[in-house]
Amino acid sequence: MSSLSRRSFLKTAACGSVVAASASLIASPVSGQSESPNNKADEKRYRISICDWDLAATGNPKSLVTGKELGFEGIEVSYRPDGEFSLSKPENRKLFLETAKENGLVISSFAMGILNERPLATDPDAESWVADCIDAMVEMNVPKTLLAFFGNDDIKDDKTARAKAVEKLKRLAAKAEEKGKILGLESYLNAEEHLEVLRAVGSEAIKVYHDAQNMLTKEYAIYDDMEMLFKEKAICQVHAKEYDARLGEGKIDFKRFADILNRYDYRGWVVVESSVKGDWKESQAANAAYLKKLLQ
Repeated sequence: MSSLSRRSFLKTAACGSVVAASASLIASPVSGQSESPNNKADEKRYRISICDWDLAATGNPKSLVTGKELGFEGIEVSYRPDGEFSLSKPENRKLFLETAKENGLVISSFAMGILNERPLATDPDAESWVADCIDAMVEMNVPKTLLAFFGNDDIKDDKTARAKAVEKLKRLAAKAEEKGKILGLESYLNAEEHLEVLRAVGSEAIKVYHDAQNMLTKEYAIYDDMEMLFKEKAICQVHAKEYDARLGEGKIDFKRFADILNRYDYRGWVVVESSVKGDWKESQAANAAYLKKLLQ
């Protein structure tokens, strides 16, 4: 795929794609991007998305083709500041929107995994990248972006880095608020620590992107953690994730997960991450089918 030009990609992506016209996928007259399912008036309460890195297409519009083939309704697209398909380039923003429209999918959210390599707290360019990502969110009608805090960007035990991240988040929150967008923090912080960060930032534009598998990795009480954040209206979006298992076949009790979503009236995207056992395409198609049945 990396050898394809933008023109040849569009030609390839268009072949065989069927645009499913439905009331729940009406294109925005401004950007061409479908509306987000976060309005309580929406007929469909949940939609199922997947991270583009789980489709062997990180930051690549090919993810919108593969995701459609496997039964997903949306894709969480990686924002990277450089590269052939970087969303820092206006022509690529148009390309992603056109590819989404051709395949009848929605760009559910962006993700900035680049921060795991180039930390928000310490990298001199990271803050400007997030600010540019907010501009892309506006242009492409994408409501939320995941900000990753793992690897080099882990703020669990580094209180100094956490404080620096908070200061930058305050500035970014002001821009996100102005534009009506949300930045979701995904990290190894527990519920109380996440809430401390949110209170320190003091903006409704900064929320938690919840991932029960991350909490399980740290041996937290994962369902209590999730409920605490929902009670505080702190969760903007959720991952459905397992390690070394398909959804419904691992350590996470997804029936309980779904019950919590229902009880706290969550409406929006449930985004698959990882959750592979055996062939990855078969796994992801099975994950999409599982969540559709569980959350119907």
